[in-house]
Amino acid sequence: MRDDYMRRIDALELQDKLIIIYKGMQQRRSFEKFFGKDRSMENDFLDRLLEMDAEDLIREAIVELEDLIGKKDSYSHDECSDPFECIVNRESVEYKCRRYGIPGPEGIKLEDVECILSRII
Repeated sequence: MRDDYMRRIDALELQDKLIIIYKGMQQRRSFEKFFGKDRSMENDFLDRLLEMDAEDLIREAIVELEDLIGKKDSYSHDECSDPFECIVNRESVEYKCRRYGIPGPEGIKLEDVECILSRII
């Protein structure tokens, strides 16, 4: 029972951090479209993910983690036709960042995800 609970907590943390990463990637892409590349916003991890075009993979992982967390029924299809959008917009990114002590999407690093993956696997 305790292991199952810990897996859900770890899965929730991983999902939250993947949401922060996803939103950070979107933010960077939008910023670059309007203003060009800004050196002050450099983040090697997010830059590499953008180069690899990893958004679809991250989207799928976020939805799959919902099964492990057990919140699959936390939204209805009447309220939201796209489960991904419901999951990602359930809480603000700022709230998620504060929860884990991350200054913002630009502060996310590979280590933030690696640590959780090592606990889940």
